[in-house]
Amino acid sequence: MRFIADMMLGRLARWLRLYGYDTLYGVEDDDEILRVALAENRVLLTRDSGLAKRAEKLGVESILLNSNSLEGQVEELRRFGVEFRELFPANARCPKCNGLIRPASKEEVKERVPESVYERYDEFYVCENCGQIYWPGRQWREMLKIDRKLRKES
Repeated sequence: MRFIADMMLGRLARWLRLYGYDTLYGVEDDDEILRVALAENRVLLTRDSGLAKRAEKLGVESILLNSNSLEGQVEELRRFGVEFRELFPANARCPKCNGLIRPASKEEVKERVPESVYERYDEFYVCENCGQIYWPGRQWREMLKIDRKLRKES
């Protein structure tokens, strides 16, 4: 399933990318969102009932979300068959740009991460599109806590 999220759903878009879903975000114009959704066969995610009605008239599949919270939005998406499996970096997409993430060798990132990070970690991932580097540091651990909450684990 491929998505395009309207401007009200930035946090959800980033999390969908982390779960491996190809999710476009950042298109501000509603007409352009609908054009892209139709041209690329993407499911529109929106909190805007007017936009959802326009999508329906054009034959664009859409999911109208009611919740303001990430947890509520994830729960609503589950009802539409969207699966949220355990996060694994090799299956994720870049939360910043939607690019594919691949494992990277320690040597490959040596000059691109702080020296303390290079010394402390052996596991790295890089976005093939924007070059962002990820490693299992503090932000990663916080992300995994949110993941467990979203998947209702302790």
